[in-house]
Amino acid sequence: MTADIRDQLGELIDSYRQLTRHYQSIAEFGQEEVVLIDQGDMESLMDILRQKEEIMADVGKCQEQIGTLQDQIVSHYQLEYFSLNKLAAVIDSAHSDLLENLRKVIKQLIKELEILEKQERIHESMLKNLAREVSKSRARKQAKAGAKAYEKNIGPKSGSDIDLKR
Repeated sequence: MTADIRDQLGELIDSYRQLTRHYQSIAEFGQEEVVLIDQGDMESLMDILRQKEEIMADVGKCQEQIGTLQDQIVSHYQLEYFSLNKLAAVIDSAHSDLLENLRKVIKQLIKELEILEKQERIHESMLKNLAREVSKSRARKQAKAGAKAYEKNIGPKSGSDIDLKR
């Protein structure tokens, strides 16, 4: 393995670590989002979503870097595509430490993505429930307003007392 490839693998490991840190930052907002959704504080929730969007821009840059490094490694080893198993088959055992570190950081990244996926499902469910409650509340308010308007239109009018007992 040349020093260039060793450096590229090291950069790839660092890029995966950085990507994992970005996703951890996003996950840290998760609990706060739950509280804000529960409180119906959409303005503060939007602030958090904007912050997460900024982090996602960094995620995109990081993913581009990872893709570039993977392409270089695939090209160097003349692999069909990037795969840890394919890489393990071509890297000599003297450098298995890099491959093991790469496996570890990818495994950690996967764990972080699973956490985010669970959080997002919870948030989505909570937002749907909130939307249903808001919709029901609006419907009740509209029904009350309609009933009041109806009562005003058909209710007794002052000054025109009609004797219905005839």
